[in-house]
Amino acid sequence: MPRPPAAAPALADTPDGANPLYVASLGKAMRVLEAFRSARETLGLTELVQLTGMGKSAVQRFTHTWEKLGYLVKDPQTRRYGLGPRVVELGYFFLRSDRLVSLAAPHLVALRERCGLAVNMSVLDGPEMIYLLRLPSRQLTLSEMLAGRRMPAWSNSAGRMLLSQLDDIALDHYFATTAISAYTARTDTDPARLADEVRQARSQGYALTRDQVLLNQVGAAVLLRDDLRRPVAALNVTAAADEYPQERLVREIVPQLLKTAYAISGT
Repeated sequence: MPRPPAAAPALADTPDGANPLYVASLGKAMRVLEAFRSARETLGLTELVQLTGMGKSAVQRFTHTWEKLGYLVKDPQTRRYGLGPRVVELGYFFLRSDRLVSLAAPHLVALRERCGLAVNMSVLDGPEMIYLLRLPSRQLTLSEMLAGRRMPAWSNSAGRMLLSQLDDIALDHYFATTAISAYTARTDTDPARLADEVRQARSQGYALTRDQVLLNQVGAAVLLRDDLRRPVAALNVTAAADEYPQERLVREIVPQLLKTAYAISGT
């Protein structure tokens, strides 16, 4: 098993000049690409200026460069920008070469075949989590099928399981500094209750959620550890709440998740 990755700081938060090896212009260029995280379709130059906090001339230069390199595409009529296919290619290179992904993939496929439900693997990145692998069920939307989606770690079973590796001081700091807003009418947004949920997940070795991101959806998650017992990722399964009440999740799904995590750790 590979060692756990260090959480990378958000590029926008990296101080210019803090390290002589840091290339500030590259960091700014990446902020232009990262602005598309919040865009469902395309962005105009004015919107990119607002999202990045940079001047118009700098944004023009970066968007032009990214377009010429194929990472952005520009609509000749609306003059708005969207991400280009080469961005997907970068994700492919990562997934193809990442050792954790290659080790886990066959085991997650087998788990999905056994339970017939959506199976995911995610890692912690700062205050958020990122899905590295997603094996969907038929009921999921497109956004729930795509690897690379970033979510607040507090919001779902996998993220809460990833947060369970923090000690109490770090956990309290996380909830004191993280913005929390509801996805559904039943999303728990109380920081104290959420912290207790994470502590319970740490104690029992698995996390359960219901109706937190989508109504009538439940999730169960466990930690994946390396051969030195260090947490490297979370494995989780999502299902329809009316088919999988909590008792069934604990009885049928949690043991399979634990078995899968153990099998991956041993490879």
